[in-house]
Amino acid sequence: MSVKNQLALELALGFLAYGLGILGLYYFQGAQLQENVWLLLLPCLPIIYIASVIVRAVAALDELQRKIVMEAMAFSGLATGFVCFSYLFLRDMGAPEFRAQWAFYLMVLFHGVGMVWSARRYR
Repeated sequence: MSVKNQLALELALGFLAYGLGILGLYYFQGAQLQENVWLLLLPCLPIIYIASVIVRAVAALDELQRKIVMEAMAFSGLATGFVCFSYLFLRDMGAPEFRAQWAFYLMVLFHGVGMVWSARRYR
């Protein structure tokens, strides 16, 4: 099995474990959850595994591809941080409340923009 296929399989297993963690969390929701707060970690543990698989996948890339991905990640993190911080001023002026998942969506959007921008620089 190639490294690419191995990482794809590990990533799929991580997402499957995440989904099962979410289902387990909903299954145990209610009175039992108040006594077993540790169950809230069920969906979080696979995310740590998924992050480690992604880091290994980036490490397996060649130097140019790794540089493109890392520049896109840096752009994504910085742009998301600045947009989220700037939104605080808009919220003070009456804009709707900022939901946490929007930050993830922004990060994915900015990562795509960063990948296109960085890849075009090196082609």
